[in-house]
Amino acid sequence: MNNFNAFAEPITKLIELNKTQFEKMAAAQQEAAKNYTELTEARLKAAANIKDANELNAFAKEQIELAQSGLEKIVADSKALFEDTKAYNEQVLTIVKESTAALSSK
Repeated sequence: MNNFNAFAEPITKLIELNKTQFEKMAAAQQEAAKNYTELTEARLKAAANIKDANELNAFAKEQIELAQSGLEKIVADSKALFEDTKAYNEQVLTIVKESTAALSSK
């Protein structure tokens, strides 16, 4: 029975780690979709309220600024995702190494 527990424990750890990782990814995607939808609705409303050339010029300038800040957010989010994925991979490797060592010593 102890051999089975030694075999099952790392699998359980991996399942929990994967579950946590998938939940974090799903939450981030839901938040991004919500933010994008809100931004799109706000920009459509702003575009609908344009009444003259000055307002159009201001709107275009805002769009350029939004594009720049959006690009900066994408870069920051990509870096955060990379770091999170790196940490996840390190945790998986640690679990595998620990389980290999535990099974080898028996």
